[in-house]
Amino acid sequence: MSPRTLEQNLELRKHKEELIISAALKLFSENGFLGTSMQNISKEAGVSKGNLYNYFESKDDLLRGVLKQGVNEFTVLLGSYSGGLNNTEDFEKAIRGNFKLLKSNNKYWKLYFNILTQPQSQLLFQELFAPFLAEYLRIFESYFKVKGDANPHVTSMLLGSTLDGISLGYLMMGDLYPLDNVLDELIEKFK
Repeated sequence: MSPRTLEQNLELRKHKEELIISAALKLFSENGFLGTSMQNISKEAGVSKGNLYNYFESKDDLLRGVLKQGVNEFTVLLGSYSGGLNNTEDFEKAIRGNFKLLKSNNKYWKLYFNILTQPQSQLLFQELFAPFLAEYLRIFESYFKVKGDANPHVTSMLLGSTLDGISLGYLMMGDLYPLDNVLDELIEKFK
């Protein structure tokens, strides 16, 4: 058997890192950040604890990796309407796309809201999410400005807060939450 190529080693490393991040997301969302140990994560990922530290220096570093993965997914969505929301169809597509992403990875979003409320995580949250959220709200603010809204900044903040509330309701209640009906009403009120 010949030795692995550099490309194969990089692919193997990427695969193990993804396994570790997936295991950490699962355990962080089920047990919370403080209730999850590196030993638990290594066991769930099927790697030794020592090997885990070859990928992530600490549990905080691993949390950062988990959160960055979700930010990257949402950044792709954000990029799909970075040219602006030019009409009500674009607005509706943006809102529904937001919740399509939430539904596709609700473990991540449970972790997101859990981290958001923990004082010890505020600096990490600001570092990772503040730039993204500012751009997200700016896109909606521009939409409301074009529509002639009297205070587009405040309206975009109101929309953002409403989206957070709907997200929490859905994450807590799951399929019992009438998400499609709520989104229909939200879109009607803000479009």
